[in-house]
Amino acid sequence: MLNKNKIMILCKVVDNFGDIGVVYRLARALTDLRPELELTLVVSNLESFHAMAKEIDPQKQIQDFHYKNSVWKILDWNLEVENGKLKSEKPDFQLSSFNCQLILECFQCGRPDWLEDILFAPDFTEIVQIIQIDYLTAENYADEFHLLKSGTRKSNIKKIFFMPGFTEKTGGLIINEECRMQNADFGASCLRQAGLSDVPLTLHCSPRFAHSATASPHLQSLARDFSLFFFAYEDDCAVLVKGIADFQEKMRESDKDFSVCVYLASGKSCAPFEGSWKKLGSPFKIEKLPFMQQEEFDEFITRMDFLFVRGEDSLARAALTGLPFVWQAYKQDENYQLVKVKALLERMRPYFDEEVFKDIQDFYQSYNDYENPTKAEPLTKMLLASTKKENTEGFKDFSEKLIQNGNLARHLLDFIDALQA
Repeated sequence: MLNKNKIMILCKVVDNFGDIGVVYRLARALTDLRPELELTLVVSNLESFHAMAKEIDPQKQIQDFHYKNSVWKILDWNLEVENGKLKSEKPDFQLSSFNCQLILECFQCGRPDWLEDILFAPDFTEIVQIIQIDYLTAENYADEFHLLKSGTRKSNIKKIFFMPGFTEKTGGLIINEECRMQNADFGASCLRQAGLSDVPLTLHCSPRFAHSATASPHLQSLARDFSLFFFAYEDDCAVLVKGIADFQEKMRESDKDFSVCVYLASGKSCAPFEGSWKKLGSPFKIEKLPFMQQEEFDEFITRMDFLFVRGEDSLARAALTGLPFVWQAYKQDENYQLVKVKALLERMRPYFDEEVFKDIQDFYQSYNDYENPTKAEPLTKMLLASTKKENTEGFKDFSEKLIQNGNLARHLLDFIDALQA
């Protein structure tokens, strides 16, 4: 009989923060729903994990991490092991004591050598269910692969795909307790769907940002400015700066006090944006943000009017806020990222008026086409439509549908509950 209370989550960090960001978020969501779970997280880059959660000590191979009233065991992927024991630090520690019959293998990461040795040893006969949590995509194959069984080289080590996604035929998106929407009624509806109806909905600035607001006139002006959050890959941003500047200029034709502030996420995209902004004469306000803990990031983006996001985790967060957003996909060979962008657009299309959606589609495709120059005009139109509330209901409706699809963490626990040894 499977011990369904012990779950090991594997994360081999490829993208500095994207992979561990999703894994940390998933662990939080699972614990929020079922605090009695015994989670063991095996992570290859504890420095990245430390950036997400400052209590993590990157120097410790084995450590406890306290999340609310639960304790997770954190193991370094690169443990030095001999005959099931660590070579150093707690030499009497038996890895087998942490052997779990339920393993979440995230993003096709495989398994560390020491775990592989345990699972595929000739005398290891326990039933183990590996659940591969795959990458988020809007493509149709997410529906087709969800809950598809796969093989391993031993009959007692079973494997199955579990696909995040944007439809009810997938596992859905991860929804955390801290999910707070700008519209309280909308947020309450969403949280009820996610089984988190007791969560307070009042938006508030975290202590870190309350302190920053005192020192920063830009953060103090959040209520007055049209606020954009910018998080992207390291590319030239001249066209984006022009599109935003043109938007501000057009708005000032009817409101001379209209002001834009762009909040730049910490990371490689900050310098290119600032450089382009300076070359174009610093046409609007910018604010460079510090690196945020995950919970702070989740809260901060709900305070924006418009979001530029990249990658998987930020896409999911943006889509769940109900705010207007633009997504930048990771560049792939032969411009294949456009296939992923088109798939996302097709998921979004039903929630918008076709004329309004054309500007969204035009800019998404232009922004993600690395073989042709990005166009500024569709961005300006999209921003203008946001201030006029012409596209905001569509983004909210899309978000509400994602919530109705259900919480990936809840679906995952339901699947585990139904497993037979």
